[in-house]
Amino acid sequence: MKAGENVTIEVYPSSLSWAAGFVRESRRLGAHPLVHYEDEDAYWAAVDDGKADLIGTPGSHEWATLAETDAYVYFWGPEDQQRMGNLPDKLVEQLIAFNNEWYARAGKAGVRGVRMAIARATPANARRWGVPLDAWRKELVASTMLDPKVMVRDAEKLRKALEGAGKVHVWHPNGTDLALKLVRRKATVVLGEATPAAIRKRKGRFGFMASVPDGSIFLAPDERTAEGTFVSNRVAAGFGTPVRGGRWTFRHGRLVAQSYSSGGAVIRKAYAAGKRGRDLPAMVEVGLDPTTHMAPTLQENERGAISIGIGSNRGFGGTTDADFNAILTTAGAELTVDGQVLVRGGRIF
Repeated sequence: MKAGENVTIEVYPSSLSWAAGFVRESRRLGAHPLVHYEDEDAYWAAVDDGKADLIGTPGSHEWATLAETDAYVYFWGPEDQQRMGNLPDKLVEQLIAFNNEWYARAGKAGVRGVRMAIARATPANARRWGVPLDAWRKELVASTMLDPKVMVRDAEKLRKALEGAGKVHVWHPNGTDLALKLVRRKATVVLGEATPAAIRKRKGRFGFMASVPDGSIFLAPDERTAEGTFVSNRVAAGFGTPVRGGRWTFRHGRLVAQSYSSGGAVIRKAYAAGKRGRDLPAMVEVGLDPTTHMAPTLQENERGAISIGIGSNRGFGGTTDADFNAILTTAGAELTVDGQVLVRGGRIF
């Protein structure tokens, strides 16, 4: 932050105390904070009253605020993720109809921003994900306060090995035994930073918004090669519903079988509707954050956790344009490149 900059802080009720801290800190630094408050009950009242289109089409005064914003702090909402997940797809599309235009306008205005995961830690969401609320909050605070610099060394060690050509092997006693190939592609490191330098490295229309906390390195492997099985031991969250016990089997570069112990219906439904490329390997990711262990939606950041994706991977540096993407994660696995151990048991070598 710089003195004289304009800061917009978007917040829902349960995160209001966190937003107040950002207001105080902004002023301490000489910046000008403005709080954009959305009441949770009022949000759902509009949905129930058939006014979703008003939520999805911001007024001109909101667009004017965005045009004058230098830094944007977004505390996730609405808070009731279960209720949002149960809405019909058409209604959800109405509620988030502003999204593409918001990013276009914010990018044009030169906004840099962060999405704060602490907002997701609510009693209802803790029950939904099956985690203790206090422990979840404490972990998020620790991860949010972590200096990104402590992850840089591990990221650079992994980058050197992953950006070459070679054979990747992932193994875990849970049944994971998967081989992939690398084809000299650039890896992306995300550390939860929204500095100008970090934004320049994150290409794409969403790159100016960082997630906090964050910490991983990922890249697209050879989309033509995948052989073996990958079994998750962390909850997958990419479809808004907890998905446990994922098991993917690949043959000759394609996914040929998938199973889940619970929650898998959402992935199967999206996969069934997906088009060409949905069954191709998309991404290999290694977590870097030593403070993340159980936080829902952040499973990929856990230090030494290995994640594998399938489907679309343009955003990871690949060539597949499929309209489907899913990711599974296993912690404690071993990852080697041409026999060299890079990760084992949560440690990065």
